[in-house]
Amino acid sequence: MTLSGLATQLDHLQHWPQSPLERLRHTITEANLARHLYPEPVRILDVAGGNGMAAVRLAAQGHEVTVLDPAGAMLHAAIHAAEAHEVADRLHVVQAAAHDAPEVFTGHDFDLVLCHNLLHYAESPEERKAVLAAITTPLRPEGLLSVLGPNEDFGPAQAVLRDRSPARALRGLDGVDDEWSTPGTVGEVVATLAELGMTEIVRYGVRCVSDLVPAEDAADPAFMADLERLELALADRMPHLLTARYYHLIARR
Repeated sequence: MTLSGLATQLDHLQHWPQSPLERLRHTITEANLARHLYPEPVRILDVAGGNGMAAVRLAAQGHEVTVLDPAGAMLHAAIHAAEAHEVADRLHVVQAAAHDAPEVFTGHDFDLVLCHNLLHYAESPEERKAVLAAITTPLRPEGLLSVLGPNEDFGPAQAVLRDRSPARALRGLDGVDDEWSTPGTVGEVVATLAELGMTEIVRYGVRCVSDLVPAEDAADPAFMADLERLELALADRMPHLLTARYYHLIARR
């Protein structure tokens, strides 16, 4: 799917109650995925998909999406969102945790598994590996895994440029745990994926510069349109992808 086609299909979702930066995160993530997906619709498992924000957008593109989440209230919101955006026939929900994926989904059912903003909540490398092992079980051979998470290397720039706190940036460099640090590194996740037999691991950046933008500029639609074009261009470019707000890994089973 071309990026222009993607934008056209998502026009009717522009009134979803998201901040400009949140919408941008989804746009860039979907554009990265579009580089690897087949043109035809695929079967997607959105692990810890919550209120279905990502799932509804993907269902609007014609994909069949299953949201896996342990919170019933979040899944209820996902169902309502799917109905409101007229994609309820392509969005399904399952109430269970990520660790339950092998039992809930027997066999190789999905072409793409999303693990977005989940791994940094794990308490140890062992737990992160267990989550990744579980959610890749229902992934078909040659299927894709998408992992998105906060990038610890973005912290110092954000601390200085947006929050005007060089001291906080320095603490982060010294390894002091604070809001700019995450429990695991991108390198650890890549190594774990390799251990689990995932191949063709490609890294992108999501929101390479946008989180450094003043809030008043982010409220300007014309500015954000230009910024989106810039972010699409930066997503796969070195060195910008290394210091983006989010790392985005796409791997093949």
